[in-house]
Amino acid sequence: MAATVVINRWTGSSGGPTKTAIQSANTVANASDAHQSTASGSSNPIRIPSSSTNYSFWVSTRLSASTTPTGTINNIRWYTDGANNLGTGVTCKGNTATAYVQATGTTGTTGNILNTSNHANLAGATADVFGHTSGSPKTVTGSITNPSTGDFGDFFVYQVEVGTTAGAGTTGSETFTWLYDET
Repeated sequence: MAATVVINRWTGSSGGPTKTAIQSANTVANASDAHQSTASGSSNPIRIPSSSTNYSFWVSTRLSASTTPTGTINNIRWYTDGANNLGTGVTCKGNTATAYVQATGTTGTTGNILNTSNHANLAGATADVFGHTSGSPKTVTGSITNPSTGDFGDFFVYQVEVGTTAGAGTTGSETFTWLYDET
């Protein structure tokens, strides 16, 4: 029987993070380290800066199996549709990470930039997430084998960047896809 797998967004303290399942409820990348669904809106939107760039707090996502796979889940990939629908002056960058690090910043204004100086477990420099498509997905290291359950694979961590040319209001939404093989 196939495993039951969820996508969790991790927030809060690295010592005891909150894990929120987001595959059936959208999550908002905002200027706070908290999950908010699109249904509730954003109480801490990313402000449009007068110069430079403001950032969301980074969004840490990871797979978790609540039931064991028949054999093994591996060959994990992450991708987008390849089109940035966030609007003028807004982009999204990300990379994989081997462990969770709590996002930081100034709540209600901007997160700290997602880079290897601020997130020691990041696999390297971030890149535009829209370069990862179904034809060229981002490989995510990790697997889980029967009879194990729980969190597995590396994280995919991303951050929305807002520049001075961004328009006021809610951005368009995006769909990010996790894919894996189960044997």
